[in-house]
Amino acid sequence: MKKLLTEFDQNTIANMTAALEYVCNKIPADKDGHEVRKRIADAIMACGHAGRRTLVDFQEAGLEVLEEIVRPPRFNWFGLRPKQPR
Repeated sequence: MKKLLTEFDQNTIANMTAALEYVCNKIPADKDGHEVRKRIADAIMACGHAGRRTLVDFQEAGLEVLEEIVRPPRFNWFGLRPKQPR
């Protein structure tokens, strides 16, 4: 069962919200969508559940996911095809 936001204090929720907005404003238009935003939000929630609860912690967690999303695909040098996501 997923943990709810109710276990966080108001300051933490405000930091999570600000971090989510900050990171989502950096999503390239061609990558933006519900699933991308959900992945970022999930990473921010996981960060909070792990006890890392500063604005910077939340921003770093969200930006890490965003970097994974926008990173160019790896190529298989022998076949020159992008590797499939795991």
